[in-house]
Amino acid sequence: VTFAISCCNKGDDDQPKTELDKLPPATQTGANTAGCLVNGVAFLPKGYFSTGNLVCNYIDGKDFALDISERIIQGTNDNIRSIIVISENQNLHDNVGVTYQLKENALNSNSKFGAYIINATAPPAPNYYTTNSTITGELKITYHNYNNAILSGTFWFDAINSNGEIVKVREGRFDMHY
Repeated sequence: VTFAISCCNKGDDDQPKTELDKLPPATQTGANTAGCLVNGVAFLPKGYFSTGNLVCNYIDGKDFALDISERIIQGTNDNIRSIIVISENQNLHDNVGVTYQLKENALNSNSKFGAYIINATAPPAPNYYTTNSTITGELKITYHNYNNAILSGTFWFDAINSNGEIVKVREGRFDMHY
């Protein structure tokens, strides 16, 4: 008589193996998904925000804003982290496949920048990290469907705070209705 003992945990096969595996796939269907790695750790929209934890605006065919926010409440601590990618005054839909440099927030109508913000602080607070003229990144629109109001793309950037600390945002992707 032979007995075979087999143990298998089906749940393990469905679990992401790496932080990169936790990100949504880079689709072009209007899936309303986005995510990136922040210092190698998956960053995804999470938690309650009255305005939403994943917002994409593309206004007048030239002003683009992507905001991915995560809210974690632990006891009395309410921690909010956000990734923001902005491109102002640029017809992204006419330039699918073009790579745009994310640099400083020039506080004018032509800014293209990325930011990582902790607890909604503003510059020059140490919890506000942003690209600048030398610490940069890139935004690339990979798909645009005007009739269905879908924009998809990728991004990456380094961002620096007022203390000179750098955050590395990598493997960013979004597939959004606007």
